[in-house]
This record gives sequence, structure tokens and C-alpha cells, in this order.
Amino acid sequence: MAKTLHLLIPGLLETARFDSPAPPIPVATLPALRWLLARADPHPAPATTDELLLSLFKLTIPADADLPVAALTRLADGGAWDAGWWLRADPVHLRPDLRGVFLADARTLAIEPVEAQALAAAFNQTFAEDGLRLDALHPDRWYLRLEDNPGIHTYPLLEAVGRDITSRLPHGPNLRRWHPLLTEAQMLFHNHPVNRAREERNQPLINGLWLWGGGVCPTGAQSPAAGLYGDDPLLRGLARLANAVVTPVPEHAGDWLDSAKNESDSLVVLETMRRDAVDGDFAAWTDHLAELDYAWFRFCRRWLQTGTLTALHLYPGNGQVYSLTGAARWRFWRRFNAG
Repeated sequence: MAKTLHLLIPGLLETARFDSPAPPIPVATLPALRWLLARADPHPAPATTDELLLSLFKLTIPADADLPVAALTRLADGGAWDAGWWLRADPVHLRPDLRGVFLADARTLAIEPVEAQALAAAFNQTFAEDGLRLDALHPDRWYLRLEDNPGIHTYPLLEAVGRDITSRLPHGPNLRRWHPLLTEAQMLFHNHPVNRAREERNQPLINGLWLWGGGVCPTGAQSPAAGLYGDDPLLRGLARLANAVVTPVPEHAGDWLDSAKNESDSLVVLETMRRDAVDGDFAAWTDHLAELDYAWFRFCRRWLQTGTLTALHLYPGNGQVYSLTGAARWRFWRRFNAG
């Protein structure tokens, strides 16, 4: 069966956070990716991966508001559908220095479930009268339930990792409530036995919460493809909302084709490169490009040439979608400008 493949790879063409000026994409060493990008027709797409996923599932992207990431990823982490207002309140390590206050996310913290539960319990006891409840459904992803809109706008966690957070704190009409509350939570966590024990083990402290992705859980999601593949919690939450099944991400394109033999179309989300630019790790980014060229792009090129793929839609998370059909093999005069 000829197929359509939607391939979403956040960070694939992301170079802006490495150096200034940004280094070019090394397409000369990536023959399959170079072939695909040169022959593709680019079209505008939502600017961020989270916006793109909501759009693919036929959900409205809110204007001038946070995306409701918390309510959706909470479904992926086992939470029941809830009509309340949810914020991600992710555990982070905050490190002040002379240049500002810098944030490290939970990937560097190795948080144990018992630690997450203990800190959430302390938070809930302290802020019960404020009508706040913190659920640590996953050691790395925590959720704050509110009765209604908190009146703040936030920045996604990945926009704050490794950066001075001063200009990325919550803002909006109710910021005067939330900044002191976050400071109080930092003091509570800093003095908690969990962090005293971590300090004795020379582990970084879990000394802050990063609020983002607030909103109520949407309804009416529709699966964008017959087959869904990936490990991203937002994808899994959207799939649960749409009553669809998500299969773990395949090792390589051949595994996907075997799994998708009865599917007319598939959406595959590969997070291989999502954090390379965030971490400023150019070497890892180039290594991952080479891996993807070998494990995915060379197969896609061959399948477009032989008719196994009817169409390929490549989403690199840069505000564009690169679309190809079998006719791409005749566009031999085209070249991709690496920039």
C-alpha cells in the first residue's frame, strides 16, 4: 500500500541557539536530507512544535494565550480529564550568578518519585488556603490545578533552559500574586529534607518551579493519521483525547514501514534532536543529523523514487513544512541553500 508519511523532527533545522552567527546546516555530508530539501515544496506551518501538534489534531491555537500543554500532557501521564485550569509546574534547579538567574531542567536532576511526592505534599500543605494543588504525576512533569484563569502568560520551559530567566518570568495582570508565591515555593523547597539530603549527596537542588502551558483541556481532537508513532507526552495526550493509539517511536524507517503496512498515512514524531540546540551542543546536533540521514532520510528518498511513499511531509519545527511526492525525483536541477 502506498503511503503518506508526516515526519515531525523538532530541532532538525534549528541553528540559532548555537552561535552568532548561526552555523550553516552541513547538508554536504547529508546526501539524503539534501536531496529531500532541494526537491521539496516548502509551505508555512505553525512556528513551534507544540502549536504544530495542536494544529495537526484539528485544535484551535489560542490567540494571545498559553497553549494548554499542561492539561494535555497530564492526560499522557495518567490524569483523568478535568474541567479545571492546569499549569505545568515543572521542577527545576535555579542557579544565580552575576549575570542573572539560570535554569536547569529536570533532565539534570535525576528526581526520584519519592522526592517528587514529598515536595508536592509540602507545597500542598503550605498553599492549601490559596486554593492550589500540585500533582507530581511524573518525576519530571508536575501539574498545578487552579479554579480559573490565573491571569498570567508564561514562557515554555525549553525557552528558559540554560538562559537567564529574568526576562522570562510569568507576566500579566496578576503577576504581583505569582512572583511572591514562586519565591515562597523556592524557600520552602530549599529548606526541605529532600534537598538537604540531595545536598549531602552532591546533587543539584530541586529549588524552583517553572510555570507554563496553562489552560483548560480542549475537546474535539481528531487524529491526523491512521498511525501515530512517538514518545512525546503532548502527542500521547492529544492521542488520548482523540481516542487514538500511539505506538513507541520506531528505531528506523524500516521498522516504521513494517508496523504501518496496513496504514494509509502515519505521523511519526522523532525527538532525537529536540534538545541539542537548547543545550548548545553542536556536536550532538551534527551527529544526530548523520544518524537521521542514515536511519530515515535515505529510506524516504528511495521510497519516493519507487512509489512506496505517495507523499512525505517533513516538519522541522521552524515554521515550515517541506512536502514531496514521487514527482520529486525529476527535480534534479534544484539545490537546497543551507543558509
